[in-house]
Amino acid sequence: MRRYYIIIAVFTLGFLSFQCAGTKSKETDTLSFITIEEELRLGEELNSFTVKHLNIIRNSRLNGFLKKMADSLGAVSHWRGLDYSVFVINEQDINHFSLPGGNIFLFRGLIEQAHNAGEVAAIIAHEIVHLSQRDAVARLGEKYSYSFAAQQVIGENPEIADHIIMSLYRKETILDYPEEQEISADATALQYTLDAGYDPRLMITILEKIREIERKDPQRLELLRMTHASTSSRLKRVQKAVKKLSIDPTKFRNDSQNFTLLKNILAKIPR
Repeated sequence: MRRYYIIIAVFTLGFLSFQCAGTKSKETDTLSFITIEEELRLGEELNSFTVKHLNIIRNSRLNGFLKKMADSLGAVSHWRGLDYSVFVINEQDINHFSLPGGNIFLFRGLIEQAHNAGEVAAIIAHEIVHLSQRDAVARLGEKYSYSFAAQQVIGENPEIADHIIMSLYRKETILDYPEEQEISADATALQYTLDAGYDPRLMITILEKIREIERKDPQRLELLRMTHASTSSRLKRVQKAVKKLSIDPTKFRNDSQNFTLLKNILAKIPR
């Protein structure tokens, strides 16, 4: 865990740079100030930076499966032209996050808890909502002002960047989205999964597994709890939202064989 905290500080530098490139729709000033082209360019720089400094699992079949899943969800999202990438961090924590530019990070411990592809799809969909709505850059604009965003785009003001690096996984930082954004991410993710052919009810089952770990081994959720509401509260809201959906189980994907293969690949990779 200590190693990951050190790595998080490093990866945030790239995260910061690129985050300045995007914005949430409600932040119209920031959105017009930072173009999508800037966000994508900085996202590419971030991608090359994070894979060097995070404990990323490098396996083409594993990453290919997850990317295909993200692409199917991205195709029904609010940002359908964004190229999504999914990285697996070789840590036992139960955590997930995303960085502007289409980069999604899942922890190994989270994937190992999933029993089927739909549960992983639900988590990826949650992050795609944040990416498609450009939440991270809106958060940056709210906290550091639009002038900071401009300075970050051109690589200036390292003092503020250092501050964000050191405080990324604390309250009131970029990944600590307001409660309404987290509620929206879960609710919208249900629709994304349904539209992409996954069973939205599986968000309930993966949250139930996370809640059980939260009770028995809360340390594994230490990072997740820094940036998300309690799993119990998320679960209650998702259960209510699922009841409002029109669900036809005959139209859902059956990725059980491919997911079993994915789990077998992951099991053979050293921790």
